[in-house]
Amino acid sequence: MLPKLTLATALLALTFSAVSCTGNARMASRNTLSEDEKHRLYSAALAATEAPLESELFKDVCRRIGIFDAEGKPNNNYMSFVSTHVEWVMKAQTAQFKAEINSTNKAREYISRHLPR
Repeated sequence: MLPKLTLATALLALTFSAVSCTGNARMASRNTLSEDEKHRLYSAALAATEAPLESELFKDVCRRIGIFDAEGKPNNNYMSFVSTHVEWVMKAQTAQFKAEINSTNKAREYISRHLPR
């Protein structure tokens, strides 16, 4: 009986460990976005709606790139990010990207393809 109990305990521990690792991998994928990818997603989120601050899509993007808290409010990273975003938008290299998301539908499609789940 003891070996079966030990085996069951080991299997449960392994299962919980695997679930934990899966969750951590998902979190890690959110945190592995490059700064450029974060700015692209933020730009697309702004372009995806006429009232971004009221949009759940915008709030979701901002949470996932780390500038909004769980309640959908700007966190301590927000102002710094927005400051660098203004600089990012002004670069000549972003012109092609802006053309890629020049409509609400294109912006939403970009988000659905590039935002980690």
